[in-house]
Amino acid sequence: MYTLKIQKLRNQVARVDNTLEKVNLLTQAIRIADENQDIEWGYDLRLDLISEEIDLAFSTESLPAFAWILQAYDENPELFNEEDFLWQYKWMMSELYDNPAVSREQIQAALRDFEQRLIRNGYGKRAIYNEELSDALAQKDLAAIEQALKNVNALQRDDMSDCEACEMDAEVAAILLQQGYAPAVEKALPLIEGQFTCAHVPLRTAVNLAYEGYKHGDVEQANSMAELAEKEVFKKEKDSAILISVIKLATYFSYTDLGKAKEWIERFLPWADGPENRSMFQLACYICEAMKNFAPHESFVLELGNQHNLFQGKNSYTASELAEHYGKLADQLADRFDLRNGNSNFRKQVNFA
Repeated sequence: MYTLKIQKLRNQVARVDNTLEKVNLLTQAIRIADENQDIEWGYDLRLDLISEEIDLAFSTESLPAFAWILQAYDENPELFNEEDFLWQYKWMMSELYDNPAVSREQIQAALRDFEQRLIRNGYGKRAIYNEELSDALAQKDLAAIEQALKNVNALQRDDMSDCEACEMDAEVAAILLQQGYAPAVEKALPLIEGQFTCAHVPLRTAVNLAYEGYKHGDVEQANSMAELAEKEVFKKEKDSAILISVIKLATYFSYTDLGKAKEWIERFLPWADGPENRSMFQLACYICEAMKNFAPHESFVLELGNQHNLFQGKNSYTASELAEHYGKLADQLADRFDLRNGNSNFRKQVNFA
């Protein structure tokens, strides 16, 4: 009986710790459900898959899984509850923004669809504005950041809003760009003191303040934030979704402790085996910046899988090789995102790095 096979796979998912292995098991179970045209199993398993894959640095299965869920609900609304997947819709909006192959028109169409589903289930548009703010921050577009913040703050929080820690972290990032370092540190105090936390906050906040603190000459505060960030990393060292934060922290260390920077790059860069998206652009910029602080011949031992975009059939790469590879990648992705967005916001970030 195929349902027993599915249940066995789900039981295996519950027993393993490795997120990638969980995703692979769920993918097998989904295949069995689809082969047997079991739409209800297919629906539940895809929701499980999306919830697991969010803990990986890069997702590859979630978007097609979510598109299937939307179609299954729209064709069979009597079988499912639309509210069950609205939170996952937020994650998928981030995935769409992350992908340079997705046009602005497609993103806007998805936002309109998401908005309709939110409103008919009794929610406001704050979740929409959270996503627009996230995109504005990624582009470092000051005008868009200001407008998105106004939109977010004009509406009451509801159960589809980002958590308070994430919203506050986004506001700290906005203040860093708009007003500078000192006001951002003040805004971040509730996060630094642990009053508000979530899966990746205060790690993300502490990394940003360490990096910016060094750039603004506040060495003592930067060191304090780096120490906090390290503690947070050790709590989540198996969670590859922290990849961008740890690479940015390694970039900070490239100014303060080259040995530690090298150690962190060798440890975490092998995780960067995902698609060419917004996260990969950020990572490429940070690696290029960090490599400027190493001698060109400095060697990095990297155990890379065949699917890694850096893989060249060896396990040792010089700083100049890393700089060249990730410099080209950052250039290519900047052009793709700017073409999609109709501006030069990503190119400006490459030039700045």
